[in-house]
Amino acid sequence: MAMESPKPVDKIVAATLPPASELRDWSHLPDLVTSDVLSRLVPCLRSLSAFAATCRPCRRFFVASASTILPRIQPLILQAQNFSSRLLGFSPLVISEPIPVRLPAFRATLLSASCGHLILLVELRDARRGTLVVTDALTGVERLAMPLPRGELHGYNYYHYTSVTPTHLLLFDNRRHEFAALRFPTKQPDQEWTQHPLPRGAGSVSSVVDFHGRVLGVTDQAELLEFRVRIIHPRDQYEPVQLLPTTGHPDGAAIERSEFGPRLVVAGERLLLLLLLMTDEVTRGGGLSTLPAEVKKVSVHALDMAAMRWEELDDVGEYSLFVDCPGRTAVACAGTAGCGVVANRVYFLVSKSYYCFEHRQPPFQAFPPGSDGVPRGWDSPWHKLIEAGDDCEWPPSQTWVYPRLFYRS
Repeated sequence: MAMESPKPVDKIVAATLPPASELRDWSHLPDLVTSDVLSRLVPCLRSLSAFAATCRPCRRFFVASASTILPRIQPLILQAQNFSSRLLGFSPLVISEPIPVRLPAFRATLLSASCGHLILLVELRDARRGTLVVTDALTGVERLAMPLPRGELHGYNYYHYTSVTPTHLLLFDNRRHEFAALRFPTKQPDQEWTQHPLPRGAGSVSSVVDFHGRVLGVTDQAELLEFRVRIIHPRDQYEPVQLLPTTGHPDGAAIERSEFGPRLVVAGERLLLLLLLMTDEVTRGGGLSTLPAEVKKVSVHALDMAAMRWEELDDVGEYSLFVDCPGRTAVACAGTAGCGVVANRVYFLVSKSYYCFEHRQPPFQAFPPGSDGVPRGWDSPWHKLIEAGDDCEWPPSQTWVYPRLFYRS
């Protein structure tokens, strides 16, 4: 009996495969399976970055899930000195070792660290103009360089704060009591700023957040604002910013607002307001000397959206808040006990000259909400917390940052 010649391998495989209509591309797994894979990668940033870079469907799924992933990851510490910088993780589970970062090497002022970006104000003496420069917080790559809305040299110092929202870049002018909006990100090189006045009588804006699709801000007097900037026809009439009446927050005179300022923090479904309450200045020696005001309380409030009332909290549950002064960062994390984070704490990032990893001391101070017994005296870190001073000059010593891959910008 004659033996049959063996069939080619490709024909054997093809014979065992189901029809092409029944095959599922590996990049189009069911959402439940993909979600389970993604959750197992948290909080390792290297693994999350690899997942997002696998293919376009994985990238889209990652971006859609970012709002649930981000609260489970602590922000990184951008630690800089003489334009030589590195990223440090709160825990080795986030990043195993420091990562060097190249920062732009020019004289500038840091306005904020927002949504994975560092936003800088650059003075151009030769052109007698000012420029706003937006760079990637992790790579230092420049993403935008735009002349200021009012580019005169003598006015640029009054631009005190900026924030990246899902659709725009907002720049606030303290002197003219207005803000300018720019579509960001954009592929239009010739776009221009649109300028809008702030509500009459409102204070200076100190913090802006995206709260579940609503862009909300708070002033140095703890007033709540809502921004509704969008691309419209020039003849359309709309209100780009609105003052939202609220009650329950402390008297504005007791709030520290010159350096740190009130901060909004998104903690799950709750909107939090973080305040530093100050003592009164004490005059002694017949008025010859004055003792400056000191921080007496770390105050956290939650907004009752139905009653529009701020309610003070002594416990924020599983959440921990991370704030700094130079970058005006304020974020909340939950379920991160495995990374060494203590729940129900407010982590203030301090100047590198005060605390440093090399000295085996953490570069932050942590206080429970409502804490009254904050340390004072010669060893107090508060002057490094709420008096930014040279830390607003570029580069800052330490700032909380997140990777840009968590945001759509």
